[in-house]
Amino acid sequence: MQGFHHRGEYGVPDWAHNLQNYYWFIRVEGRDKAKRRKFYRLIEKEKLRLAECYVNQELILAVCRYLATLKAVDGKKLAIKEANSNSQMVLIWG
Repeated sequence: MQGFHHRGEYGVPDWAHNLQNYYWFIRVEGRDKAKRRKFYRLIEKEKLRLAECYVNQELILAVCRYLATLKAVDGKKLAIKEANSNSQMVLIWG
């Protein structure tokens, strides 16, 4: 499984574990379009769940871009976005 091993150049945040698994399965499935579509639907649901949990949208997109390509350029952008993101608590009235 050498070709599919995460290179470890840039780590993803802890909340992106499910996204990392889904993108791994997409790379492994290869040409089976039905299975790939299934994982793309799961990715969309996970992105929506993270957005509802008040995770920064730009950070979600940067993580997905990096996990889809695993390029160093996208990893650098992810690291910059993660360093610049401010964790702020949101008060919900209700």
